[in-house]
Amino acid sequence: MCMAALAMVSCGGNSNKKGNGKAAETKNSVAAFDAVDLGLSVKWAKTNLGAKDASDPGNYYAWGETEAKKVYNGDTYKFKDGYKVKKYSTEDSHASSGTADKLIVLQPEDDAATAALGKGWRMPTRAEAMELFTKCSFSYDKPGLVTVTGPNGNSIDFPKTGYYVGDKLQESNYPWCWTASMALASGTPEGSEDAIEWHERRQGDAMRFGHTDCYALYRENGLPIRPVKD
Repeated sequence: MCMAALAMVSCGGNSNKKGNGKAAETKNSVAAFDAVDLGLSVKWAKTNLGAKDASDPGNYYAWGETEAKKVYNGDTYKFKDGYKVKKYSTEDSHASSGTADKLIVLQPEDDAATAALGKGWRMPTRAEAMELFTKCSFSYDKPGLVTVTGPNGNSIDFPKTGYYVGDKLQESNYPWCWTASMALASGTPEGSEDAIEWHERRQGDAMRFGHTDCYALYRENGLPIRPVKD
C-alpha cells in the first residue's frame, strides 16, 4: 500500500505561521527558492515550503489546506463534513454532496506551494515522489538530514521532520512531506470493517523517507511540503 522545487523569480514575500502554533514566521518569497534539476521529470525545491534553509522543516499543512495552523485534526480540517468530505471524493457515499467529484490530485487553489509561490510551483504527485525514491540515491551522513542525489549527480537535503496530529508533533528520525495525491486503498487495514472506504475518504499520500515510499496519512494531519517545478 502506498504509505506516505524552483526558479529565481523576483516577487513580494508573504509569510505563514509555523504549524506548531508559535509566533515565528518565515517569508515564502519565490526568490528564496532554487529549482534543482536532479535529472528527473520535475525540478525539486532546495528547501521545504516556509523554511529558512535545508535544515528547517518549514511550515506544516493539512492536505489540501494552504495555511499553517495550531491544531491539525478533523475539527479544524476544511474539507471534513462529519464522516464524509466536501471535496476530493472517489465514491458518492464519500461525498457530503452525495456526488463524488472524482478528484484525486489537488487543484491549484488547494495546493499550498502554488498558493505561496505562484504559478509554476506546486506539490509533487505520488508518481513524482516515487520517481525520486526509485531513481535517486540516499545518504544519511549529515546529522538531521537526508541527502538525495539524482541520476545527474545533483543533490538536495531533506530535514527530519515528523508530522502533527492535533497539536502534538509525532517525532521521526526521517523526513515526511505531503504529495498532492489522494491515498487510494489497495487493501483493508486491520481493525476497520469499512477500511477501504474510510481510507479513500480521509487519507492522502505522504512521502516517507525512512522506507523511501509513500504512506497513507489522514488528510487533517500536519506535514511539511517540498515544492516542485515543471
